[in-house]
Amino acid sequence: MSLRLVPDQQHQSSSVQATRYAPQAPSAPGLPDILRSGEGPMSVSSKINNKHPLEARIQNWDINERANQLEHYRRIFGAADPIRREMELNIVQSSDEFRPSLFGPSANVHRDILLNKDTTIDWEDIYTGFDNKPSMDFHSEMEKKMGIN
Repeated sequence: MSLRLVPDQQHQSSSVQATRYAPQAPSAPGLPDILRSGEGPMSVSSKINNKHPLEARIQNWDINERANQLEHYRRIFGAADPIRREMELNIVQSSDEFRPSLFGPSANVHRDILLNKDTTIDWEDIYTGFDNKPSMDFHSEMEKKMGIN
């Protein structure tokens, strides 16, 4: 594996398929099913045109960075270290343990530590969503979870 800093270029093909960006309608297999996809009316040209080549590289940046990091760990510590790190990350991401909404709906401190992102602040950390529901404080949320209320 090469240690690239920038992900590979991934150009889209020039062939156009109407059902590539949305599921097929059961009654008309050649047309996209805009009601089930949840996106509303869709223009295939808006999905294909006006895409900068750098956009695909930026979308794959984190994946490429993680692959490089694991390759460095494999070269320094051996094959067992990246396997252990990936197993721990899989356990943390699949666990259904209680996470208070105090830190936001997508907050997972364990995942951030395993990905070495515990000291970074991302866009999602500040703008956690524009929900109109009132947020519960930590104590009320614990009372609800334990059935104390």
